Amino acid sequence: MIQTIELNNFLSHSFTKLDFDDGVTIFIGHNGAGKSSIIDAITFVLFGKHVRKSNRSLIKKGCEHAYVKMKFLVNKIQYEAIRKIDRNGNMYSHLIEIKINGETTLLVSGERKQFGESMTKQVEDIIGVDFNKLKITSIVQQGELNAIIKSKPKEFKEMINALIGIDKLDIASGAMKLINSLFVFQQPKNFVLF
Repeated sequence: MIQTIELNNFLSHSFTKLDFDDGVTIFIGHNGAGKSSIIDAITFVLFGKHVRKSNRSLIKKGCEHAYVKMKFLVNKIQYEAIRKIDRNGNMYSHLIEIKINGETTLLVSGERKQFGESMTKQVEDIIGVDFNKLKITSIVQQGELNAIIKSKPKEFKEMINALIGIDKLDIASGAMKLINSLFVFQQPKNFVLF
């Protein structure tokens, strides 16, 4: 669950901070009010992806850099993701875990995939969906409802699976069957029961 998001020099937002309540959030406003910018900020901070033409186009005109900071909660664990971009196209990111006592632990910094470090991969592992699944399952932008309705059965099944975790039930069931088969009592040949 998203708790807060902060946009600085991001698209049409000089500085915007939003606090989210539990439940579904709907953005309503006139064209050009910045609704889609908030959606792009969410996907940018989590995955480094968005629906704009380029990363540099995310920076508000006349500014040298932009950043998005978001706090979110998964399984009662709070995280903070920050992703920054400058006019040269350089991106900086880090993901931290915030303990109940306020202490923080840096989980990953950047997208150094050659070193096995990827903020995007860490976020995907934590929230259980990637950019494409999040777009389908959680974000319905103007005009996209038809795409969900018209999705192919396989894509729709994957979307539902991502939401409720049917594959995890299959894995758990298989593990239980294996464990059960290991504990089946087999009578030794020379065993006499009185």
